[in-house]
Amino acid sequence: MGPERMGDIATIDSEQWRQTVIRGALVWGVAVSDAQARIMGRHALELLHWNRTTNLTAITDPLAVAVKHYVDAVAVVPWIHRGARILDAGSGGGFPGIPLNILRPDLSVTLVDSVRKKVSFLKYAIRTLNLNGITAVHGRLEDLGPSPPYRGSYDLVVCRAFSSLEDFAGRTLPFLSPGGSLLAMKGPQSDPDQENENHKDDGPIVLGGTSFSVRRHRYRLPFLDAQRSLVRLTPVSGA
Repeated sequence: MGPERMGDIATIDSEQWRQTVIRGALVWGVAVSDAQARIMGRHALELLHWNRTTNLTAITDPLAVAVKHYVDAVAVVPWIHRGARILDAGSGGGFPGIPLNILRPDLSVTLVDSVRKKVSFLKYAIRTLNLNGITAVHGRLEDLGPSPPYRGSYDLVVCRAFSSLEDFAGRTLPFLSPGGSLLAMKGPQSDPDQENENHKDDGPIVLGGTSFSVRRHRYRLPFLDAQRSLVRLTPVSGA
């Protein structure tokens, strides 16, 4: 049972805003320090400032920003092993890659987006927040995947920008190292892969000619009671 719904939060990076992130993360069993929440707050302020001229997010309400961007990103943390190499495909404003980097400095994170202005923001945010172990790359997944140093270089590719699992798998599979997985962060919107949405976790399923084992976790965001799910796709060896 998640914590009760918070009252209105008037200001990004206020004490109440940071406590929302901290308390929300505890629902996933993840401890966020006050210092880490402050870095997330600074990122959120820069995000909304840049959003005036660059389309980074449609979410601007302070409570929704805290929960739908940062608390939701934290939900991925228990799925990531120590020292993992992470590709955030279609990172946009830096989600979930920047919160993951803030919380898990052991990770190596690469943010990729095809929109140059968004990548400019990501590079600015990395510098401004003094983040380490994270880079931002401008390019199309279809172009980067087949080329070194990206091909076969990541333990986990995570994304919340694709509605279709087929599309996600097709564009990101080349990035995976042996034993790696794809992790789709999915919202409540209708899904063209409805048959896969209803598929049991014991797989396998076939996407784009590749067989994957499936692990699915459905959850609701605290405070807003919004439905979400994580879908991990791991290529089946020898399939």
